[in-house]
Amino acid sequence: MDLRQERENRGLIYQFSDEKLFDLYNKWGQSFYIWFDPSADSLQIGNMFSVMAAVHLMKYGNKCYFLVWWATGMIWDPSGRSEERNFLSEEQLRHNQNCIYNQLTSFLDNIKQNYNIDFNYEMVNNYDFFKWMDYLQFLREVGKYITINYMINKESVKKRIEDPDQSITYAEMSYMLIQGYDFFSLFSKYGVKLQLWWSDQRWNVTTWMDLISKKLWETSYCLTIPLITDATWAKYGKSAGNAVWVDKNKNSPYFVYQFFLNSDDSLVEKLLKVFSLKSLEEIDEIVKKHEQDPASRYGQKELASWVVEVLFGKKAVQEVEKITQILFGSEDKINLIKWLDQEEILALKDATGGTKLKGDERKILDLCTQSWLTESNWEAKKMIQAWAIFCNEEKIDDIQKILTKSDSINWIFLLRKGKKVFKVAQI
Repeated sequence: MDLRQERENRGLIYQFSDEKLFDLYNKWGQSFYIWFDPSADSLQIGNMFSVMAAVHLMKYGNKCYFLVWWATGMIWDPSGRSEERNFLSEEQLRHNQNCIYNQLTSFLDNIKQNYNIDFNYEMVNNYDFFKWMDYLQFLREVGKYITINYMINKESVKKRIEDPDQSITYAEMSYMLIQGYDFFSLFSKYGVKLQLWWSDQRWNVTTWMDLISKKLWETSYCLTIPLITDATWAKYGKSAGNAVWVDKNKNSPYFVYQFFLNSDDSLVEKLLKVFSLKSLEEIDEIVKKHEQDPASRYGQKELASWVVEVLFGKKAVQEVEKITQILFGSEDKINLIKWLDQEEILALKDATGGTKLKGDERKILDLCTQSWLTESNWEAKKMIQAWAIFCNEEKIDDIQKILTKSDSINWIFLLRKGKKVFKVAQI
């Protein structure tokens, strides 16, 4: 399957600047780039969709430059915001950048080593493009070629200017100039002819292409991918309020698994095509089997397992599947717990937001509160009296009950409130 056909079938084409780019990048040996801003010390699931879009392009023998915007992060993008974002310190930006580099490297090396796909990539810091440039030189090199008329016609800028209750700073206006010089620098230094990014950034990309054309009289390209949105039209796994972090210290593998397990049926095929390395034929089979019995959530399980595997490894998949079976499956929970190893016990505790215990014994009321199963001993008492508290799947009927180490299963207490609220207290 040629490059364009595969990208169309996977839903990875929204807009492109020139039909020629598909012939060029189908022949191997070309380079392109995508970028990330260091606004946090972890990427989000939404970012990983763009990384996978790059992987599907690298499969055709093309090199990707992953650009983390240290310099651009000093200013921030006005797009989609009604006010200027707070500046981060240089120290925080460097920390965030290093974290993102490490995540990208780990993710990409995992794919190369475990899925028999060879590709080439390089990490780039745009600070290197600006560290020797003074302000007057920047105006001559970049500012001379982009008009104010062009900049204020950008939708996100235009809204801020026309709204009497809003404003936009000169620093934010300069943001697109810095971005433009990124593409120009990559084009000049590394021969990067293509930027790959989301459809809502097309205006910016064409601005940067214009800079290359005016300064070098050369042709560059852009290729955008469709935004993946949830039922509320928010960016999937990325927007404020529904962000899912790639760092397992922020979101556990179990949390990520559950996030995808709860995906809407309408998104399963789309997400598999973008996020997985499975062939289109394999994905068709998964979708067909899922449609035969949507209630079983077969498609979501395949999707969730795949995402956890590529992000955290195969061991993590085994852990989250065991945790899911313990909390929501029909098998004997206590028997499953008996065979958990220490890593799996820790994962189970983290997945339920449980706690560690010290000492030889605990009153049941204190145990419920200390594990966050209930908000107070008073609530625990009321729930016990309502026959709604369970410990290791045994109903608690005595508010004075004291639990000791000998009552634990594999050194943990599995606490349950009602049918679905679980906490794990680990000794």
